[in-house]
Amino acid sequence: MKIVRVFLGVLVGCWLCGAVAFAMQERRIVYPTAENKSSFLKSYTPNSVVEKFKVDATGSEAWEASDGAETGFATHMVSYEPTLAVKSGDWTALMQALKDDIDSRLIAQSAQIAGESGDAADGFKINYVLGKSEGTVAVDPIHTVPHQPGMEVGAGTEQVDFKVQIREKWFKSVDRNVRNGRS
Repeated sequence: MKIVRVFLGVLVGCWLCGAVAFAMQERRIVYPTAENKSSFLKSYTPNSVVEKFKVDATGSEAWEASDGAETGFATHMVSYEPTLAVKSGDWTALMQALKDDIDSRLIAQSAQIAGESGDAADGFKINYVLGKSEGTVAVDPIHTVPHQPGMEVGAGTEQVDFKVQIREKWFKSVDRNVRNGRS
């Protein structure tokens, strides 16, 4: 009989320890909300740049967004994929204008640019820190796409698409050790 009581005591103790560990872990989970998206993520759209390079009013765009809850931070992602007709020689200028626009908007919102890589021909990435958020803007290279119905492509123009993706982590704590995966 004594062995049964000891076994039940151990079983209850293990269950309590597990419940406490689960509750502590759950408390550290950060759920995505509008309040933990940076001002840049909420407001950035490349439409003003795209409009300058479009040769006609036709085109299409796709938007995608997702959010996630993690231990110590929330994740946010926004993706923009336009298809448009541009002058054949404007690819590099369009990409450079996108890069300049992203840089200037980040700086205008007091973001710290932590690093940049790539170029206008092959696509680029910009890493930034803005408040409690760390993010990356990745712009894939422009490439031609087959003619889409409703989009007229005249002489000297091409139908192209590219992708702008913003991924961000919003940290509950601004402690750099937490951000680097050490607690």
